[in-house]
Amino acid sequence: MSISAIKVSELEGHRRFDAEYYQPRYLELISALESANAQLLSEIATIQKRKFEPLSGQSFNYIEISEVNTETGRVNAIEISGEEAPSRAQYIVQTDDVIISSVRPNRNAVALITKNLAGFVCSSGFVVLRPKRVPAEFLFISLKTNYVRTLLDRQTTATMYPAVSETDLISTPIIMPDNKVIESVVQKVQSATQLQSDADSLYAEAERLLAAELGLDRLDLSESLFNVRRVSEVQQSRRADSEYYKRKYQNLLNFFDQKPSQTLEQIATFAGGATPLGADYLEEGIPFLRIQNVGDNQLILDDVAYIHEDIHESELKRSQLAPNDVLITITGRIGTSAVVTDELKKANINQHIVRMRLESKDINPFYLAAFLNSVGGRLQTEREAYGTTRDALPYYCLARIRVLTADKVLQDQVEQLVRKAAETKQDAKRLLAEAKSEVERLIEKA
Repeated sequence: MSISAIKVSELEGHRRFDAEYYQPRYLELISALESANAQLLSEIATIQKRKFEPLSGQSFNYIEISEVNTETGRVNAIEISGEEAPSRAQYIVQTDDVIISSVRPNRNAVALITKNLAGFVCSSGFVVLRPKRVPAEFLFISLKTNYVRTLLDRQTTATMYPAVSETDLISTPIIMPDNKVIESVVQKVQSATQLQSDADSLYAEAERLLAAELGLDRLDLSESLFNVRRVSEVQQSRRADSEYYKRKYQNLLNFFDQKPSQTLEQIATFAGGATPLGADYLEEGIPFLRIQNVGDNQLILDDVAYIHEDIHESELKRSQLAPNDVLITITGRIGTSAVVTDELKKANINQHIVRMRLESKDINPFYLAAFLNSVGGRLQTEREAYGTTRDALPYYCLARIRVLTADKVLQDQVEQLVRKAAETKQDAKRLLAEAKSEVERLIEKA
């Protein structure tokens, strides 16, 4: 067992008395950084606070901590109207800003603000940094390194909502390599950013192809001031809320009536997961997928929880996953769908996701997921979802979602584009991992 002996004069200005703060691993890391001539973050970046004031009737793009991919830094912004702006939507970001979460459990949420994100609004849970004297790409990678995350864990205040103060964050030492290493890191980040953009384009191309071939791009989604429906329709659907009978939904159903289709109940069997009572997530084990792990046509596996295999084989046996299962989220971000790929030999899901196992070989799982993510699928899940405190998509509503029949050529084309996009994303992740390793190796040498 390692023990640290600290003099009273060394108690960080008498601000920290908790023993955890002086663990040997922290002290050794600080010593290594000092010997490597690291600079404080305040010397290479400044905190920016461009205040955002929401305007009634005007929408904006909002970056929440949970919508930042913790592995790649990719941002999934949410469009919000001024009237619905959350109080934590506070800071406007600009090109080459770097945002980092200061709160747990998503402290590793770091994003580089590229041109397409300029002017977006981020949560108050982020600290917005403007680099000086170093490229934004290098600052981005430095903040993602394990040694910075370790230091931020050390600086966490022990409150009900653990966080790192701006003062402590800006005092974090950052190792400064020679220009050759910095240039290499910047080049890798820029290449990874381009690859991620290429992957997004491939996913978008799959969606455009599907919509054009099925005619979904020609749907009339206009609204009317009122709609008149028969009582028999209300009784059959078991829904009396007026939103359920909006004109755009009826136009969609009329469109479906003119084409061959099947319901999800006819296509697949359903199984829902659960969160085991009292179960602690593990560092290793069986991957346990939650809502944040299911993206449009892709699984996001950088922030996966793990459960014990005994739980996977007993109380969660009914929701075990297999390659080519199709997942769909039924609460929160309702209707997002993706295919379970070969890399997940064993995995499970929580109660906010439904596993669909196809019963017919005539349906390509990649086509099904892409259709559910298209306007034809999303309008249906949007219509069918309901709730009191928050909306959800019950099984009986999920079962009646209709899927347009498509020929094998179209289905295979969609699969090829989605798989190519996934491969491109993996190349981007590899480059980011290499850039991160370059910086971390400097600490290991020290």
